[in-house]
Amino acid sequence: MSPRRRTPLEMRKELVRLRMEMQRQQLDYHAEPLRHPLRQFGQLFAPSRARPGKGTPLAVGGALLLSLFGKRLGRLGKLALFALEAYPLVSAGLRHYRESHPPKPPQAPPRPQA
Repeated sequence: MSPRRRTPLEMRKELVRLRMEMQRQQLDYHAEPLRHPLRQFGQLFAPSRARPGKGTPLAVGGALLLSLFGKRLGRLGKLALFALEAYPLVSAGLRHYRESHPPKPPQAPPRPQA
């Protein structure tokens, strides 16, 4: 007994149903932070090991202060704000470099030739 062939109309209905389900899941995913703002706030102060790539609360506080009072500090404030924003990228790059290039073992000094 062979499987029943679907008509083009049935296949189109199934495709529309699958697209609607995908869009529903995307809406649920993007609405999650809006439904649970306290959970998002709690993740801000979670240990940095649990959420790689995010700044520590101290760095977030520093960035907030610099964004508020940075204009009074002039170029120094802008430079400090840039450094706070670039630090996670630089540290991730260094971490990746260290993992891909392990340190070489120390070598004994060459023997003097007599």
